[in-house]
Order: sequence, then C-alpha cells, then structure tokens
Amino acid sequence: MNSLNNYFYLRPTKPRFVDSKTAILIPARDEEDNIKNLLSDLSEQILLSDYSVTVLDDNSTDLTADAVRSYVNRDEKFELISGKPLPHDWLGKNYACHQLAITKLDANYLVFLDADVRVSSDAIATALSELQQKNLDFISPYPRQIAKSWSEHLIQPLLQWSWLSTLPIKLAQKSSRPSLTAANGQFFVVKTEAYIASGGHKSIKGEVIDDMELAKSLKRNGFKGGVTNGSRIASCRMYQNWSQLRNGYQKSLWRAFKDIPNAIVLSLLLIVFFIYPAIEMLKGSLIGLVSYFLVVLSRMVTAKLSRGNLLASFLHPLSISLLIYLLITSWIQHSRGNLAWKGRQL
Repeated sequence: MNSLNNYFYLRPTKPRFVDSKTAILIPARDEEDNIKNLLSDLSEQILLSDYSVTVLDDNSTDLTADAVRSYVNRDEKFELISGKPLPHDWLGKNYACHQLAITKLDANYLVFLDADVRVSSDAIATALSELQQKNLDFISPYPRQIAKSWSEHLIQPLLQWSWLSTLPIKLAQKSSRPSLTAANGQFFVVKTEAYIASGGHKSIKGEVIDDMELAKSLKRNGFKGGVTNGSRIASCRMYQNWSQLRNGYQKSLWRAFKDIPNAIVLSLLLIVFFIYPAIEMLKGSLIGLVSYFLVVLSRMVTAKLSRGNLLASFLHPLSISLLIYLLITSWIQHSRGNLAWKGRQL
C-alpha cells in the first residue's frame, strides 16, 4: 500500500524557469571515463538564469583534470579546482564536497552531482522547481539505476524499493525527524542557507554514508526535505561488474546498521518475510504464494516508477539472499580493517 501511495505522490514535476543563482558541484576522483558525459549534459541545461559548474579534482591518478579542462577552456560556466590533501579525520568525498561548497556560498542553491550521473537538459530546473513548489529546503532526486550485469539486476533495484515500500514520502519530506529520511548523494540539491546553518559536510566529515547523514543533519537543524523520484531526469550506473558492486556495498553496509546485533536482526527479518515465503510457495503453500506475489507487486510498482526492470521483481528472494551475503561480508571486512574506497582506507 505504501508503494502505491508513493507512486501517485511522486508524479513528474513540470519544470519552471529558475531565476536564482545555482552552483553545480562535482567531486571527481579518477573519473576520466565518466566526467565528459556529465559535463556535456550540464553544458545544455535549460530554464536556468544563472548557473555555474565547478569540478574538484580530488587528487586523481588518471586524466580527470585534463578531461575537465577541455570544457573550462571553452565555456566560462565551467571551473576546475584542485583538491587539497585529505585530513586524517575526514573521508574523501565529504572533504571534496566541503571544499566545493565553501567556494560557492554566494549561490542560492547548491547542487551536488556524482561524476557518473547523466542528466536531462531540464534536470536541474526540474529538481529546483520541485523543491520550490513543495516549499522544501533540500531534495534528493533519486536517479534511475542502470543495471546490466547479473549482480546489478539483483541488487540495484533494492535501492529504490527499500524507501518506496517503507517510507511515506510526503510525510517524510515535511517531517524534521531524522528517522524519516532517505537520500542519494548522486544528486542532492540544498538551499545554501540551510547547508550553512546545518554545518554542511563538515558536520558529517567522518561518515561513510554521507548522503543519508547530510540529510539527517539538515533535519536535526529543523530543515525539511528528502528523497524524490529522479528517474526521468537522471540516471546512473554505479558499478560495472560484480567485483565493483561487492566492494561498493561492503564499504557501507556495515555502517548502515550501526552494530552487529542490528545486522543480525535485519538479516533474520529479511529471511522471515522475503525468503521463507518463497520456500513455502515452492512447497505448495497458498499463504507462501500470496506473500510472494504481494512482495513482487511492490517491486513491480517500484520498477514502474523508477524505470527499472519489471522481470527482476520476480527474483526478489535471490536479491535478498545476495543482500544478506553482502551485509555479512561487510561486517567481516570491517572487523579485519580491510575496507577501502578509491585507494583510501575507510
């Protein structure tokens, strides 16, 4: 039922002309293969009166900086800055976003984008229009998650399904309760005054799950906002293969559930509600069959809204099994001190 309510609430927003100064901020570390595509998209944005695009080269070891310079040299809206060495008490992306933000505090809005995101020509105007029309302080349009490999098809749809099936989005956006929070750092828009008042990325400098913690920090400081459907205006392929996906989830899942008892309880609940019914269905249980198809229905509603793969909905028990595996191995790798991301120890 929650999935259906969210489906009808998250209808597409018609973009309006935005007459405000907007700073688009992109942290980039070893992104030469992605950054050109995003910058090309951003060079064609419409319905914006005044916007700039600033990329921070976060001590890349590839040709990220050269790729950005090709745009800087021909369009005054684009700017490249070099990241400073990472302080010991910061995590990489948080520090990169902090450095970007403090250079653009004269803007009305800050738009954080990951380098592997693709956006439509009206993406920024649409996001800002929705924020303004709903009278919010921040908004996180969740991009369509592109899946091509088997592991992506199993895991990536769970991202949208997790909040669409459990979070009452309309209530969550208007609530200042941190518990009613979902966000995606791939695409995050915030009023500059709210960002400053909440402490920005400096307030979450050591947090692994930066997007959720930034949104919670904003809510703790009395600001309203949250996740929304950005699948029409943005897309992202987070990982290219199983190895990348495994490493990406292992670096953060341990932190998502705070401690091992919580992780154990979650795993047991996932087994009881999403794996056991499928097993009982295969044994001929009518209750198992009904339970399985209700879950599949919620997955299909999510897939329809987020422009995902409908057929992947029927693999939900396998998806949950793989998620539990990633959660367990995340804690194992964390306990061994083996977690790293883009060459940096976590």
